Amino acid sequence: MISFAEAYKIAAQVHKDQQDKAGGPYIDFLQNVADYLKNKGESEEVQTLAILQDLTTGATKKTAEEIVAMGVPAETVDLIQKMTYHKNQGWIDEYSCNLMAQGMPAEEATYESREKDFVRFVETLKDNPLAAKAKSAILNVLLEDKYIHRQERRELKTQFRLKKYKAAIQALGV
Repeated sequence: MISFAEAYKIAAQVHKDQQDKAGGPYIDFLQNVADYLKNKGESEEVQTLAILQDLTTGATKKTAEEIVAMGVPAETVDLIQKMTYHKNQGWIDEYSCNLMAQGMPAEEATYESREKDFVRFVETLKDNPLAAKAKSAILNVLLEDKYIHRQERRELKTQFRLKKYKAAIQALGV
């Protein structure tokens, strides 16, 4: 594992010009996640994983090979990729259709199925304590008021997103 300082430099470079849900620099969100972990007494290794966790998303347009070339160990990149959620649209569609057939309104069925798919994904991280702790911290920080505007909390979409995060945190069990 690389040092937190090295990881921060790489993350800051990769996420340059990206914004978080509150409109601030994305690297600040990642630092908030690392601080959350530090305040809980978690190791630098977990904090480092948290700061690196979004390096290979579609928003960064970086490949695993490019991240390794930047100095992130291959096994860490593998773990980052395991932590990156890719929704299973076929499963979501089938699940939501079943819910609608049972009488659930379409919008609610869609949100419910997205939650279930996300929780299924998160449960795959439980076997790795570092990944579970880092993902749980990310979700806990996303629940903070600064990332969800007060007026958004009334929106059905946001209510389901919050429910999804809480269910995923519970599924991780950390």
